[in-house]
Amino acid sequence: ARFETAGGLLHTEIEGSLARVDMGEPRFDWDQIPLAYAMDTAAMPVGWEELNDASAVNVGNPHIVLFADDDDDAMSNRVTRQGPAIETDPLFPERVNVNFARIDGPNTILLWTWERGAGHTMACGTGACATAVAAIRTKRAIGPVTVTQPGGDVVIDWQPGGRITMTGPATHVFIGETDWSQFG
Repeated sequence: ARFETAGGLLHTEIEGSLARVDMGEPRFDWDQIPLAYAMDTAAMPVGWEELNDASAVNVGNPHIVLFADDDDDAMSNRVTRQGPAIETDPLFPERVNVNFARIDGPNTILLWTWERGAGHTMACGTGACATAVAAIRTKRAIGPVTVTQPGGDVVIDWQPGGRITMTGPATHVFIGETDWSQFG
């Protein structure tokens, strides 16, 4: 199956209750995120409060990944306390999705996300991709990586220079009908 998104065309394979999505290639150049000025996006020379271990990546939309060793409650609190300020920081002219990540092993990441324009979210597919890519790029993790979010787990695989694949449960959400003539 193929899905057209604002970030591009996504190709999907369904295997039983799992879906594998080709999420494309990540972009790392500062002007592709985009950032307000040039800098190293793997080890950004910036910080918010005591968080100064950040990477940026564009996976169809802009993400910053902040790595910390806090417990689950502290990480969840960071999302609502720091997420809005980081999302709207002038460093990010198009705003940014903010990911707070804890590495739990070479193939395991715990993730909490503040989604730009949406707020604290239970799960973010592009956030999981951006976080896994940032962790692999900075040698904190080895793919494939299981990314655990409050809303569930996905497996992200990426090798430098390659495309990102995201595999997770495929769940039927709704069936709907509409009168297309109402949309002009």
